[in-house]
Amino acid sequence: MTVTDSPPPSRAPRRIVLLTGPSGSGKGMVTRRSGVPALNLDDFYRDGDDPSLPRRFGIPDWDLPASWDDGAALGALTALAHDGAAEIPTYSISRSRRTGTTYLEIGDAPLFIAEGIFAAELIAPLTAAGLLADAIVLDRPVPVVFVLRLLRDLREHRKSFPILLQRGTALARQQGRDMARWIRAGLRPYGLRAAVRRLRELVQLAEAERRAHAVGSASTLLRIAAVCFLRDAPAGASHRTELLCVRKHGTGSWMQVGGKLDPGESAREAALREAEEEIGAVLDAGDLEQLGEFEAVAANEPGTVVRSSVFTTRAPLPSPLQVRAELAEHQWIPITEDAPPSSTGRLAPLMVQHLLPALRQREAGGGAEPAEPTPRA
Repeated sequence: MTVTDSPPPSRAPRRIVLLTGPSGSGKGMVTRRSGVPALNLDDFYRDGDDPSLPRRFGIPDWDLPASWDDGAALGALTALAHDGAAEIPTYSISRSRRTGTTYLEIGDAPLFIAEGIFAAELIAPLTAAGLLADAIVLDRPVPVVFVLRLLRDLREHRKSFPILLQRGTALARQQGRDMARWIRAGLRPYGLRAAVRRLRELVQLAEAERRAHAVGSASTLLRIAAVCFLRDAPAGASHRTELLCVRKHGTGSWMQVGGKLDPGESAREAALREAEEEIGAVLDAGDLEQLGEFEAVAANEPGTVVRSSVFTTRAPLPSPLQVRAELAEHQWIPITEDAPPSSTGRLAPLMVQHLLPALRQREAGGGAEPAEPTPRA
C-alpha cells in the first residue's frame, strides 16, 4: 500500500477573540481602539422575509440566535483563522437583508476579533477547534448603553423612532439578565478600556504562540476512511463532474462523508458504515473504488494529522438527500481547478491538497501511483 508524503508542519492558525455585549455598548469602539482586525457577526443575520425568523414588536426579533446563521459565521471564522481571508456577506440592518458580499483579508495578523451579540454561540465550537483565544463581554451601565444604542440606530436609520424606542426600552430592562447569561456561558466581563488592554495582551500572547509553534510539535495520527460521492454536472454547466461535500455540526470546514475506523474494522467497512450513518446511502463493497491513501492536517482537530483511505463511487443516493448523525449540511462542488473557493466555503486540507488534485488527474486521464512517504517517527 502506498501513501502520499506526510504533510509539512502546519502553521499555527490565527486565534479568535469573541467580543459581545448589549447592542450599542461600544463593541465597535473597542475593536477600533485595539487595532485588531475584526469580523462583524451581524453580517450573518438571516433575511427579514425568512419565515423561520422569530418576531417581536411586529418585526423579526434580531436579538434571538434563531435570527442568525451560525453555520455561515463559523465557516467564515474557520477560513479566516486558517487562510487569512474569507468571503463575507454584507447585511443592511435598515433593509433587513443581505445586499451582497465582500472579501475580507486579515493578512498575517496572529489574532482577530469576532464581534456581535451572538458571540457566545461560538464558544464551544471554537474551543473544540483550538481557535479560541478569549471570550469577552462588555459590561457598561444600562443608561449609557441605552443612549448610545438609540443615537446609533437613529443615525443609521435602522428602524422608525417608535420601534427603536420600544426595542431600546425592552433591551435596557433585560440587560442585567443578558449579562448574567453571557457570564454563565463563559464570557468574561470587562469595561471598555480594560477590554482594549486585554485585546492588546492577547495579541502578544498569540504572537508568542505562533513563534513556539514554528519550532515544531508532535502530531497525533488518526486513521479514517472517506468516500468521494461523484455525479455528472447538470446540463449546461461549465464543468463535467461534481463532488459531494459535507459539514459537521459546530465546524466550519467542508469534507467528505466518512470517519474514524472502529477497532478491528477495515477501511472499506468503515466507509460503508459511515455512508449509511451520515447520508443514508446503503452501498455494497463493490460500489467503492479506491482512490488512494493520503495524509493531511486534520480540519477540525488541533494537533492531529489524518491518514485517510479514500474511495470514490457514483452509486445512486437517496432522494432527497438528507444529512444526519453529526452532519449539519451538504453541497455539491465542481472538481475543476477553476472552481471559485469563495462559492464553496473553506475546504478541508485533505480535499485541497490531495483529493481534488487526484480526482482532476483521474478525470483528465492520468493516474500516476502516489509516492511512498517518509516513514513517520
